[in-house]
Amino acid sequence: MASLFAGSVGGAVGVGVSYPFDTLSTKAQVSTGKDETHTRFIRSMGNIWKNEGVRGFFEGVLVTMIGQAFIKAIQFAVNEITFLWLENHSTIQSNVIKMAIAGTLAGLLSSFVVSPVELVKIRMQAQDKLGINKKDDDACDSPLAYKNELDCARWVVKNEGWRALFFHGLGITIIREIPSFALYFVAYGLLARSAMADILGGHVAPLIFGAMAGWAMWIPTYPIDIVKTIRQVQTTDNGSRRDLLSNRQITAKLYRAGGVRAFFDGLEPKLARAAV
Repeated sequence: MASLFAGSVGGAVGVGVSYPFDTLSTKAQVSTGKDETHTRFIRSMGNIWKNEGVRGFFEGVLVTMIGQAFIKAIQFAVNEITFLWLENHSTIQSNVIKMAIAGTLAGLLSSFVVSPVELVKIRMQAQDKLGINKKDDDACDSPLAYKNELDCARWVVKNEGWRALFFHGLGITIIREIPSFALYFVAYGLLARSAMADILGGHVAPLIFGAMAGWAMWIPTYPIDIVKTIRQVQTTDNGSRRDLLSNRQITAKLYRAGGVRAFFDGLEPKLARAAV
């Protein structure tokens, strides 16, 4: 229980420290196909600093940190419980298969919390891309579309309904989370059992292995993450879903805009975030 609590708190703090990288990645994703990648990063950093200051790099950080505390608790608890159950009650001999099954279940169950948390996060980070025209009673003093995460969630519920908050993008979230955490826990488990663990020692090894497992998780699943971001950044009008692009349509649009490279826009800051 103590290690689970420490992991949740540590995960939340890590998200807060690395959040500017995540903001840059999200802005790159919603701009895919519009600029050269390096130009967009430089321009995006400059625009955020000029127009919003330091705060602009941390839009949506509060809900993400709180959400990640719960998400990490679910993922690590489900992974640990499932792996132990497989160890004691299954006939599976391969540790890799057991780690993959445990990671798959952890990713699946955590998706139901990940989806609404990241919906608000993405809307906060990319709100300058949304072009939302709020009514006078919803107007903000600042040029931002949302005052804070609560205001963002309230806007979604009011204009798109409760279902949108919890289920808009849930399917693609599950598609991303299942392979992501199967890869993460397999990679981390193999590294923890390797000779490198003895060389690095008990304090350094978890940090290095966590970063390496994060890269092993993000690189193959990042194209799914871009589709998910664009899916969740789309807004509906009074619950109508007629004008929303499907996951297949988003994928086709991305490919037409930039080919295979378009599916990896914003990967660098995402990997930097994973390493923190």
